[in-house]
Amino acid sequence: MRFFFLNGKFVKEKDAKIEVNDLGLLRGYGVFDYLRTYDRILFHFDDHIFRFFNSAKKMNLKVPYSKEEIKKIFYQLIKKNKNLSEFSFRIVLTGGRSSDGKTSKDQTFFIIVDKSHIYPKLSYKKGIKLITINYLREFSEIKSLNYAMAISNWEKILKKGAQEILYISDRNIVSECSTSNFFIVKKKILYSPRTNVLNGITKKVVVSLAKKSRFKIIEKDLFLKEALSSDESFITSTDKEILPVVKIDNFKIGDGKVGEVTTELMKVFNEYIVKYVDKNK
Repeated sequence: MRFFFLNGKFVKEKDAKIEVNDLGLLRGYGVFDYLRTYDRILFHFDDHIFRFFNSAKKMNLKVPYSKEEIKKIFYQLIKKNKNLSEFSFRIVLTGGRSSDGKTSKDQTFFIIVDKSHIYPKLSYKKGIKLITINYLREFSEIKSLNYAMAISNWEKILKKGAQEILYISDRNIVSECSTSNFFIVKKKILYSPRTNVLNGITKKVVVSLAKKSRFKIIEKDLFLKEALSSDESFITSTDKEILPVVKIDNFKIGDGKVGEVTTELMKVFNEYIVKYVDKNK
């Protein structure tokens, strides 16, 4: 049994319900963020919550709690869900109940709790495949509830043996993956798209760690042909951490194996997690 938080109350999972006329359901009007723990310590909570508040503001939504109050709610959820050793959280704010499908006085705020999603170790050793789709996310700078393009294509992605979608524009400019940021490595220089992307928290950490490791990083308009001819590639996100990419569509990246720079960054990132947990216990 898991406990969630819904509109001011801690409720059992089976009792966590929103109404059918909620604007999050009717219009996809809402924002969210996704957090996780390491050793039951919230990882970069302040960064995630800052982004959540920023997403809400840009969608003309008002978060009903302060950042400090939300942090307390998270740790109360950790205490209440004793059956979980590690956690992932989805914090959501929607437009709320609406009688006309357009306006509402009451927003809906909830936090869903689950165990941390761990990707197979083999994915980090062998790398994964991406499939390209021509698409640019609306409101790319925020985490809105609209993931229709990704979800509608997910079965096709899985059938092709891929694990993620890579979005490209009409001009073949790479933006981001459906739930991840995208990097390539060329001659040990890191490149990442600069426009039409979400500012990922894990991306921010990886960029900082890469600079400390004396890797040069360039953010620029990145064309698909550059990605396909790169030496290495990887994606970053809260649940994936740093996940190597060895194939895009039917094109092999580099020699088709996890590269040296990616391997080094994964090592540095894992060391950073240990230090972060020790510092915040």
